[in-house]
Amino acid sequence: MSHTFRYRIPAAPTAGARITLPPADARHLVRVVRRAVGDVVEVIAPSGEVWPAVVLAAGPEAIVEVGDAPVRGPDPASVTIFVGLCEWGRLDVIVEKCTEMGVPRVVIYAGARSRRVPDTDGWQRRRERLVRVAVAATRQSGQGTVPVIEGIWTFPDVVAELSGGEWFVLDPQGQVPFGRALAGARAVERLAVVVGPDTGLNDTERAVARDAGATVCHLGRATLRAETAVIVAAGIALEATGYLDQGPRGGADDREDD
Repeated sequence: MSHTFRYRIPAAPTAGARITLPPADARHLVRVVRRAVGDVVEVIAPSGEVWPAVVLAAGPEAIVEVGDAPVRGPDPASVTIFVGLCEWGRLDVIVEKCTEMGVPRVVIYAGARSRRVPDTDGWQRRRERLVRVAVAATRQSGQGTVPVIEGIWTFPDVVAELSGGEWFVLDPQGQVPFGRALAGARAVERLAVVVGPDTGLNDTERAVARDAGATVCHLGRATLRAETAVIVAAGIALEATGYLDQGPRGGADDREDD
């Protein structure tokens, strides 16, 4: 089965609408993935709905015709990821994989042990790159929604945001396995997972988190890099909240067990 390529569009489509793709997308359609008239693609609306479309013109001006109805609509997960500042290439991976999995919000913070914290202008340039990474990931994965990417917060900012809610801090000194701590998470409306930077949280930060109601958990015996911990934790949280029960087209998987 060939891969279905997807392109984001600026406005909600209607069935049968003919849409001219931006020049960059037209070049990708024709020169990179070599799609021709009659080939099937998909377009992603601002709402997150994903619509089937057929290529009508494949040249410097690429035109697609939208199908009768969206194949799947927005269905955001109830999980937010907070991750400590780490190397930018690793943050690229975190944003890319969280987008693919359906995490709707990623917040980057500077912990007490974080190094080389950028200034406001530096962060804005980095954030623009992270957004581009997220947009590309939506096109690859078929996730309709680009996650909100925020930063750079302080750890007290994170505590103030999450205090009183359902939140979990992942740390090698945690006493509870993360998966066990999430028992009953399907009843949680919103769930936040905090991962430390590569250098980890310090004793004061762990104590402050516990005092503010966080459950401090671990992900097993291995010492994981921040991006690995985020990917593992996001998968566990999405499963625990029932998000991964959905079928490939956004509906529940109603198959009976064999």
